Amino acid sequence: MINERSVIPAVASARPTGALAYGLGFLAFLSVPIVAVMIAGLVMVAVFPAHKKKGGLAAENARRAANWGLTIVALMVLIAAALGALWLVGRDARGVCPLTVLTVFYVIFAVTHVSVCILGVIKAHRGEVFTNRLAIPFLK
Repeated sequence: MINERSVIPAVASARPTGALAYGLGFLAFLSVPIVAVMIAGLVMVAVFPAHKKKGGLAAENARRAANWGLTIVALMVLIAAALGALWLVGRDARGVCPLTVLTVFYVIFAVTHVSVCILGVIKAHRGEVFTNRLAIPFLK
């Protein structure tokens, strides 16, 4: 026999929270190791329009996740372009290989991205808006 108390939590958890945007960003990161950060960021942006229609908490968390996705993609493109330019010019003042620098930045961005995604999923699942101060507010 089903009582009322066992049904209520299932209904309450069906409320859209926007955790999907962060969760898919994390899953996309796990799928492709070399360009995972960029793909994960683009996945977070792609999820935003669907959650925007849901409104409320889901729309706000999805917007913030999309801003984080755009921020991480923009940073990766800028770093790769700068290091590519250094490599083409051939002037590296410290004698450090641009690929090594790119790898270090990639690891930093990857760890930061995983941390942001995990925190975003936890906050969204609790019914809160996750405020990421590192994200550039591209979408308002």
